[in-house]
Amino acid sequence: MKIIEIRPRVVAVPVKYPVVSCVRKSKKVIFVILDILTDEEMTGISYVQAFHYHGARAIKACINYLEQFLIGQDPRHIDVLWKKMWDATKLLGHQGLPTFAISLIDIALWDIAAKAANLPLYQFLGGERQAIEAYQSDGLWLESQELVCKQAEEFANQGFRTLKMRLGRANVDDDISLLKEIQYVLDDKMELLCDVNQGWDTEISNYMDRYLQLYGIRWIEEPIDVENLKGYGDLAKSMVTPLTFGENLYHINSFLAFLDMDNLKTLTPDLQRIGGITGWMKLNVLFDLYNKFSSIHLFPEIAVHLFPLIKKKRKLEWVTWATPLFKEPLAIENGYVQMPQGKGLCLEWDERAISDMQE
Repeated sequence: MKIIEIRPRVVAVPVKYPVVSCVRKSKKVIFVILDILTDEEMTGISYVQAFHYHGARAIKACINYLEQFLIGQDPRHIDVLWKKMWDATKLLGHQGLPTFAISLIDIALWDIAAKAANLPLYQFLGGERQAIEAYQSDGLWLESQELVCKQAEEFANQGFRTLKMRLGRANVDDDISLLKEIQYVLDDKMELLCDVNQGWDTEISNYMDRYLQLYGIRWIEEPIDVENLKGYGDLAKSMVTPLTFGENLYHINSFLAFLDMDNLKTLTPDLQRIGGITGWMKLNVLFDLYNKFSSIHLFPEIAVHLFPLIKKKRKLEWVTWATPLFKEPLAIENGYVQMPQGKGLCLEWDERAISDMQE
């Protein structure tokens, strides 16, 4: 089997719940989607976020550059191809869009490999079918208190037992007020996670810790700038609320400094920043070695295949941003993701929908 074509496209997918956080505002999610075609009529697919059109064009340019190392190669030789791409981007750097491109290609290669073995990816990787509980992460952004509480009630009625809510409003008193008010929506069996998207500093984080404890918040995610290593070290010692972190770290080396932080309870790598599935598998071994809990940031359609391999897992992050891209999207019922059946990622593009969203 040989790779004969690599076909990236850009799509803008409208979202039901507009993204409003400390780092972005968007009514659409910009994706680069990829098809890797082979001479045996077997195609691998994948997608990554581009955040804006400029980023999408740059990712496509990186893919066009990497194509020379892939055409004519056997797509099942994933480790060899990954190393070629990694070496070819050394001068570009391994933090940023070149890594997005490598990850995008890597995921599509794994899709092909599992399809060639006539297995769903999770089984090809050695996992088994299982019930995977998810937390709802589609909504609860930095919107009005009334809207956030309405969405929380909607998600609870859908059967989710765990919700993620964003914090980081300009006035911390507004965050505190919402933490109190949303308790009237949640029953005693529900869990609330909070994500600040780097919107606080260490002083505010320590101040807010008392309220996070008071209202039973199960984790606080990315409270401060991701590059503030010393700050996270200090917060890991001073805060009682468990810290969660990882979506903005690149590849393995970036995680090493955080593994010894006792109160950093959960790590959440992002597949497009860590080198795709190949990079994630290396990290998963490391998390096991350090006895760390982990989840995966976004990408539920791909994460569902990896979760069976995680020994100490948190819940899967559920978003529907990419749902319109697929003919038969990943299904969820009462907060549990339904393991897909088929080959590879068990996904097929909805080409009619994509043509309407393509840029």
